[in-house]
Amino acid sequence: MGTTPLVKRIISIAIWLAVAVFLYIYFGQLLPVFLAFLTALMFEPFVRWFKRKMKLKRRIVPVSIVFVLFLCLFALLIYITFTRVIDSIYYFSMQIPGYMIQIQQFINELIIQINDLLAEIPYGDMITSEVESQSNSIMDAAFNLTTQLIATLISWIQSIPNLIFVSVFYFMMVFLFSLDLPRLKKIFYNFFRSRVAEQLQYANQRMGQVFIGYWKAQLILSIGVFILTYFSLRWIAPSAALIMATVIWIVDIIPLYIGPVLILLPWGILAMLIGDPVTGIQLMVLAVVITVLRRIIEPKVLGNSMGMGALPTVLSMYLGFVFGGVIGMILGPFVYMALVIAREADLFELLFAKNDEEKPEKNPT
Repeated sequence: MGTTPLVKRIISIAIWLAVAVFLYIYFGQLLPVFLAFLTALMFEPFVRWFKRKMKLKRRIVPVSIVFVLFLCLFALLIYITFTRVIDSIYYFSMQIPGYMIQIQQFINELIIQINDLLAEIPYGDMITSEVESQSNSIMDAAFNLTTQLIATLISWIQSIPNLIFVSVFYFMMVFLFSLDLPRLKKIFYNFFRSRVAEQLQYANQRMGQVFIGYWKAQLILSIGVFILTYFSLRWIAPSAALIMATVIWIVDIIPLYIGPVLILLPWGILAMLIGDPVTGIQLMVLAVVITVLRRIIEPKVLGNSMGMGALPTVLSMYLGFVFGGVIGMILGPFVYMALVIAREADLFELLFAKNDEEKPEKNPT
């Protein structure tokens, strides 16, 4: 009988390890479920607000209101983004023949100038043949790159049905999680002793504040990126300033950690290929400036919003990147704050202490 607590603890640790291994292996497949649960947690303050203002006892009406508002906002963003992107792709595809003619004329003129120059140089024939060989290699590389891009685009198009299915499943799970969130929390807390459950509730509230603070910081940073991008593009490319600044803002608010570079760098390369190197260089410089400024300011804003110092924020982001890449960089501050909150709530002492606060057993009748 003396070894019973030790056996229980070993079994508990083995179960937690098995759950952790399972989640690690199937994380990609379970990601929509995790995202749906996190989204439901984000919606919970709004659901409670509507429930309190409307003086309702059941959650179905406030949950439905918040869910419909979320769907409308999501659909609006998708519509604006995709219509603009499709229009841009269509316009660009119509201009491709003209761009190719301009590039070919530029290459032909450059080859003529090089041949005229090499004609006056000893062994010019050998240099000319080498230049032509290198030119052919470059053209082959460009052709292969174009083929890969087309194949990637086709694969994306083929993945649309799967994306639609996953999206529908995600929205269904968001609604169901949001509807049953209090009951799920109650079931979760019932697995623990009363004091541990109280401390877990405190930790959950604190982590909710941290999560809201994170998105508040991301919103502040993305608004700053939008303003800087818009006014910079008003000088670089006035006709597309508002549209592209909006697209960059949408991309930047998603924590990809490549942000404006995802839009500005390809745009700059394209501008240089069609014979506008000044605009291309300006766009690339703008991408570098925005990225550097965001990375410098981000730890301070993120730390203040999440209740962290700038140094722990930077270290947690760096260690997260080392061990988990981009996703680890995003989760690093959350892991640090979870440990801090667990220490504040004395969860380590409570979880690993002896079972001196076990729930009283019912007297046999």
